[in-house]
Amino acid sequence: MKLLTPLRTILVLGRVSNLPTIWTNVAVGWFLTGGGWTIELAWTTLGMSLVYVAGMTLNDAFDAAWDGDHASSRPIPSGKISRGAVWALGLVEMLGGIGILTSLATVHPLFVGLLVLAVFLYNWLHKRWTGSVLIMGACRALVYLGAGSAVATHTAAFAAPTLLLLIAGGVVIYIAGLTLAARSEHLAAPGGLRLLPRLMLMLPVLFPLFSFEYVAPGPASYALVVAGALGVWSWLLLTRGALREKIPQGIAYAIAGIAFYDATIVAFTDWRAAVVCLACFVLTLGTQRFIPAT
Repeated sequence: MKLLTPLRTILVLGRVSNLPTIWTNVAVGWFLTGGGWTIELAWTTLGMSLVYVAGMTLNDAFDAAWDGDHASSRPIPSGKISRGAVWALGLVEMLGGIGILTSLATVHPLFVGLLVLAVFLYNWLHKRWTGSVLIMGACRALVYLGAGSAVATHTAAFAAPTLLLLIAGGVVIYIAGLTLAARSEHLAAPGGLRLLPRLMLMLPVLFPLFSFEYVAPGPASYALVVAGALGVWSWLLLTRGALREKIPQGIAYAIAGIAFYDATIVAFTDWRAAVVCLACFVLTLGTQRFIPAT
């Protein structure tokens, strides 16, 4: 059991329960840009996963002093690991992710650089500037765009599909709303959300509607779009209810929902990818029971 304690600390630092949502982000960017089931998809997913885990780990290193006063159960203030070790772990994970994305995958260096910059900027600024929630949203958007660029580098130039750009923009707004809500995650008591975060968190209901570009005319295709929109709407309402009762639980639902929203988008380009995204949605909900989402 003693050997499991350091492993669990690493998993908690990296918020690895949320990793399946990164995999679905990659799937959307990859398949919407015309990618197929190749080994490079796996490398791209692994590289993005390491960058995500690094960002989450470094978040604890940046926030160690604040956590000492407001979140004493986090790994550093609780004494499970030193701040220096967290810095070292996060930087190694980040370098590993960068190395994979630029050598074993063909993600455009511009997107790799922007993603890494956004991760460090958010971790540095998020306790100082409310507007940093948009940087957090940009981190997610760059996963979609970066995955798409890995496909597009095999063509003459990177031309992101309009749908991918719409989804990336929508994700910035959704994640910003989610991050605003998470500002009160240490509160276990019921609380309310202001109007702006509530509106931002409802945006994904439009994602299946954006997919009309990929829909072949016919009752079955239109029914799939409607079913996707209704499914997203239902999950968003459930998330809103959870946020009213207990903010950390609502945030966990909101994060897991990303995989569900991705499934409703990618369903029109590759049904197998949609099934994988739905499995990631279930996997995220399951692993959040053992590794906290935030």
